[in-house]
Amino acid sequence: MFAKWPDRLPADVRLCVPCLPGRDARIDELPSAAMVPLVADLAEEMLPLLHAPYALFGHSTGAFVAFELAHELSRLGYPPAHLFVSGQRGPTLPYPGKPIFALPDREFLAAVVERYQNIPNQVLEHADLMAIVLRTLRADFTLTEAYRYRATCRLGCPITAFGGMDDRLVIREQLEAWAGETTNRFRLHLLPGGHFFHQEPQAREELLSLMREYSEV
Repeated sequence: MFAKWPDRLPADVRLCVPCLPGRDARIDELPSAAMVPLVADLAEEMLPLLHAPYALFGHSTGAFVAFELAHELSRLGYPPAHLFVSGQRGPTLPYPGKPIFALPDREFLAAVVERYQNIPNQVLEHADLMAIVLRTLRADFTLTEAYRYRATCRLGCPITAFGGMDDRLVIREQLEAWAGETTNRFRLHLLPGGHFFHQEPQAREELLSLMREYSEV
């Protein structure tokens, strides 16, 4: 999903996408379902790169990961210049629905498909591939549904939250809860689309335009 982003960012901005356990080149590793060790590992890998101002972006589960990273890197003396979160409730809010992360595989998959309807049939029909996908999805849902707020202070950087106008899973009031996580400026933008609005060309362009604008301030 980030493949087209570099061409739409300023030349002096470097896009860095972490490769998490259980994905891409690390597909053979067990995905992380525990936030604390995941964030600790990411922070350790990122520290050598933080020789210039940087911003963090996270969508859905990634929003909580980015938020926790912002706190961990701030604790280590490398606070972000901006935190962009997308498609996720404010971190102090409890999970609003019935958790599915602990359901048996068949029930878990049915609940995921019903909720998001974004897994291609070619993947659903491939048993070996689905075994890997389910493992990763279960870890992601655990991170989101079982998330526990740990922050002891507010961040000093601005926070901008994005959401989809037609997102049934994360509504405006839940996005507004991010305002309490910063001593700096908070902004909220609703863009065209549902939960995965950031993958639609129009919304993606608007999202990146706003991120470029706010990163220059």
